[in-house]
Amino acid sequence: MLIVHSTYVLYNIVPLGFLILLVYIFINVFLDYFRKVKKSNKKRVILYSFIFYLISLIQIKFGGFTLPQNPADNSSSFISTNDWFGIFDTMHFNISIWSYSALFYNVILFVPFGISLLLLFNLKSNKKAISIVILSCSGIYFAGLLFGETGVVMRNNGNTDIIYLLFNILGGILGIFLVKYAVSFIRSYKLNLQVK
Repeated sequence: MLIVHSTYVLYNIVPLGFLILLVYIFINVFLDYFRKVKKSNKKRVILYSFIFYLISLIQIKFGGFTLPQNPADNSSSFISTNDWFGIFDTMHFNISIWSYSALFYNVILFVPFGISLLLLFNLKSNKKAISIVILSCSGIYFAGLLFGETGVVMRNNGNTDIIYLLFNILGGILGIFLVKYAVSFIRSYKLNLQVK
């Protein structure tokens, strides 16, 4: 039996995504001089932050992308490109192993997703926001399975993936309720100031 072992390079998508985002910001700001209706700077900053968050989230959840792997490999190893975005590799490792801190990280990882949903898209219905979080988390999970089978990302064969998916959903829902609570607190605070 022929033993085939290959080493693959994992590419970090954050630097390229960051550069594309900077170009998008530059073009958007440049075109704003010619628009009659100007966009809110607050919405713009939230949108840019959300796009960078999504790029980082994909990198953290998948651990990097590689060229499709040879199906004849009996074993394969991965090396990552050493750059200053190496923190994403560390975060991917920390959320992939079974530990209580990994559960905590998987919750915290999706809290900004729930917050951004409500701030960007002004969703009034909790059911709609929660269903978007569930569909998005499930989509990321199934994309990871699909990309893992095709060899584009590292395959996670852990039994904990479903548990992490549930904690990701919990984090997104927590973000939704944090925004709802913060908005109601700010409104009641403003009403109390007006009454006095």
